[in-house]
Amino acid sequence: MSIGSVTNPLSGSSGSSALTSGQNASSATAPQTITTGTSSYSGDLQAAVTRAVAIASLPMQLLQSDQTTVGNELGELQNLGSLFSDVQNSIQSLSSGTSSGALAASVSDNSILEANLSSGATAGSYTVDVLNAGSAASAISTSPSAQVTDPASQDISSSSSFTLTVGGTAYTVQPASQNLNALASAINSSGAPVQAIVVNLGSPTSPNYQLVIQSSNLGTVGIQLNDGTNNLLTSLSTGASASYTVDGQPPGGITTNSSTVTVAPGLNVTLEGAGSATVSVTGSLTNVSNALQSFVTAYNSAVIELQRNNGQSGGALTGDSTVLSMEQTLAQIGSYTGSSGSITSLTQLGVEFTQQGTLTFDPTAIGNLSQSQITDALSYLGSPTTGGFLQFATNSLNAITDPVTGVIATETQSLQNENTQDQQEIADDQARITQLQQNLNAQMAQADALIANLQYQNQFLTGLFQYDTSNNPNVTGSG
Repeated sequence: MSIGSVTNPLSGSSGSSALTSGQNASSATAPQTITTGTSSYSGDLQAAVTRAVAIASLPMQLLQSDQTTVGNELGELQNLGSLFSDVQNSIQSLSSGTSSGALAASVSDNSILEANLSSGATAGSYTVDVLNAGSAASAISTSPSAQVTDPASQDISSSSSFTLTVGGTAYTVQPASQNLNALASAINSSGAPVQAIVVNLGSPTSPNYQLVIQSSNLGTVGIQLNDGTNNLLTSLSTGASASYTVDGQPPGGITTNSSTVTVAPGLNVTLEGAGSATVSVTGSLTNVSNALQSFVTAYNSAVIELQRNNGQSGGALTGDSTVLSMEQTLAQIGSYTGSSGSITSLTQLGVEFTQQGTLTFDPTAIGNLSQSQITDALSYLGSPTTGGFLQFATNSLNAITDPVTGVIATETQSLQNENTQDQQEIADDQARITQLQQNLNAQMAQADALIANLQYQNQFLTGLFQYDTSNNPNVTGSG
């Protein structure tokens, strides 16, 4: 039997079974409303069940609230992890700027030399005398019996396979179609150290397209193309090797068949023409300046987000020791001090703290450094593996962001474990509350039936008494 709203057989009043607002333990626990009953106290019995279930649900509500808190904390940790990754990326960019990007090469005469720097370059000055800039061998197709006026539909030979010989090495060339454009393309794809082009030696109104093949290297190189019957090329230039000296050495010059040569570690020059030119490799912090600006931007984003998790109205991680650890790490990185040289702090590179704990960057500070100060600045910055600011910053950030042992990873794992435990306890509480509710409903149903029976008996006896009194001549009045 279930308990619900019934009419009191004595007074005619109606008992209510509606749940009071706010008494449900959670969306997962809704006490069953007892919709039928036979006593006038069914509403009171239902209220007793509801209250008991609500009280029993309080611990589960606390667990659900804790789950919400943990979820917010995990979200904020993920956000901070992304921001700290941005700081790490800016440190990596700064590291790149301190390698070859920290030097610049200039040439006194670009018609003689072009200079390029690579890893391992060092500051210095070099005088390069180009005795002979050299030249590449080249050959042109002999005019076929029928002039090629359309290279997309005509060819210098009707053959579908050719043999290209470059410096004594043979290459098989098989064009995709029988036209001059396809032949040039097949030569360029053959792997031979040459470049083939199609040129018009005629007029715009009377075109005469020819095939020109040039060696990729300098020096005397024989070039020939055979269609199985005839040689199709005539030499334009036999080519010549290049020669040069560096600071007058060696006296007879260095001979090479490459137009680009290495004159010092990390310094390559391209020989453009005969003559003498000076190559100067000097310190340059242009790339460092750009990287420092990126570092400051990423640093400030992380600091501002951490500050949102402080104070009475702070974010999800307010009061968490992880926030303090991160703030201390950033402060230590920004205030790193070197031990030697004229540059010992980021301040001398234009990076300074504000009263709010963020950073500002003034690029003119780097632009005003002397060459010796640039050298000291590079020493102060160091590298992620050998020391200096970059190694300190890298190690400090790794302690925060390492995917296994970092502060963010360990805190995330701890919160995930807490969330899992909460979920299990919620499931256990839910099962216990459901069982409690079922037991109470059964007990209250029995109580309701007993009360209804007593009320019925009371009603019956009262009616019987009234009947006997009204028909008894000895009873003259009430009382």
